[in-house]
Amino acid sequence: MSTGAQLETEAEHEFARFLASQPLPAEIIVFHPSVHVTERMYELVEADRDGTLREVERQELETYLNIEHLMRLVKAEAHR
Repeated sequence: MSTGAQLETEAEHEFARFLASQPLPAEIIVFHPSVHVTERMYELVEADRDGTLREVERQELETYLNIEHLMRLVKAEAHR
């Protein structure tokens, strides 16, 4: 059952805090998510491969993948 509420992930908060700090292009280029966020993403990918991912976890994984894609775009712009 969906309540319509969106799950906020630690990755979203990290990404928002990073952008709010008004990083320089060089800081954007070298940015990486925390170990905690990276490990969580790998856990979700593994569960997806195993077929044990719950719907709420699938949504969380999609959020991580969207942030990763957006960060690639931001880094490409920072290289300009």
